[in-house]
Amino acid sequence: MKRTPQTASGRAIWQAARQSGGSESRSDGQPPRYYVELLGRALDVLDVLRSSRNELRLTDIAERAGLHVSTTFRLLRTLEARGYVLRDAKGKRFKLCLGYRTYRIGYAQLAGDQPFVRKVTQGLVDTAEKSRVQLLVVDNQGNPDQALRNADWLIAQKVDFVIEYQFHARVGPVLANRFREAGIPTLAIDIPIPGAIHFGADNYAAGVLGGEALARFAERHWENRRFRIMLLESKDAGSPTQMRVTGSLDGIRSVLSDLNEKLVLHRNGKGTEVGGYAATRGVIRALRPREHLLIAAANDNSARGAISAIREAGREPFTAIIAQGWGPDEALDAELLKPDSPLIGAVAYFPERYGARILPLVLQYLNGQPVPPGSYAEHRLIMRNEFRSSVPN
Repeated sequence: MKRTPQTASGRAIWQAARQSGGSESRSDGQPPRYYVELLGRALDVLDVLRSSRNELRLTDIAERAGLHVSTTFRLLRTLEARGYVLRDAKGKRFKLCLGYRTYRIGYAQLAGDQPFVRKVTQGLVDTAEKSRVQLLVVDNQGNPDQALRNADWLIAQKVDFVIEYQFHARVGPVLANRFREAGIPTLAIDIPIPGAIHFGADNYAAGVLGGEALARFAERHWENRRFRIMLLESKDAGSPTQMRVTGSLDGIRSVLSDLNEKLVLHRNGKGTEVGGYAATRGVIRALRPREHLLIAAANDNSARGAISAIREAGREPFTAIIAQGWGPDEALDAELLKPDSPLIGAVAYFPERYGARILPLVLQYLNGQPVPPGSYAEHRLIMRNEFRSSVPN
């Protein structure tokens, strides 16, 4: 294959260095000592892309680098996977994208004291380090006013993109307006923000999964027993998180077709441990001594509060709880290991994997690639027996 004059390969470069008396030169015309041929070929490919102002076809890159097409294709796909190279929408042309490594991305975490959030944050930090992206982390502290102050600070830092994780639906439009006026694109985690890319749980589907599990538990263990159903809601988070509750109830109905709707209690757990505890205590006071209770908790925080209230009242044998937003959470992990815990299972979202999903979406957007308006996080139902069997003795 003939080499075109547009670029010089790594081999040509070291040959020129040898001719000019470079310290690593060899008299036999072979590559210098410790020269890594495969790495040299990859750098040849990058040099070809760097020298072109336009996207290039695979065959053009191979010809200019003096490499076989199959070798060039493998190198390009590897460089693409590591974020050095971008392909066009049809997958036929390539361009260099080293520039993204200088991006400054702001990340406003929901609340650093929450186990779920800490795992989301650590995943983003780890992925940013691997991608050579500068990540500026601020803490919304679960407070809408703090979220607005953090937004103003990130705007002042002139970041290229903001990843926003906040809990209060009413603040979303305000944040959206500020970032839009500043010309900063945004991705929202879990709670949507107008105009922002969204990444979060498929709340309704997750709710259905948890509701079905609760109903089947009642069928197997509470046959002919009188029970009530409490839906621990999170109204401040708005309709997306409320969809978990809607899904939970639909899941219960799909199993218990003769469900008496009067037995369903809607309570606002506020998405917090304190709120979950207070709401559950209030319901307990109205129950008969041996009346059973199914609880679908909107997230880990309210589930922990519900467990505390149930244990305080000594009602573990009469209660079954599903947590709808498991991190996992160390406190809930411990509960799932207890055979007499009221927590019978949880819908897990694997927050430690969020970063590896979110940051590529951000970089794709910044590099001009199409990005879906919304992406779902992975979720899976994990029941107590399954969890216990998976933990080493």
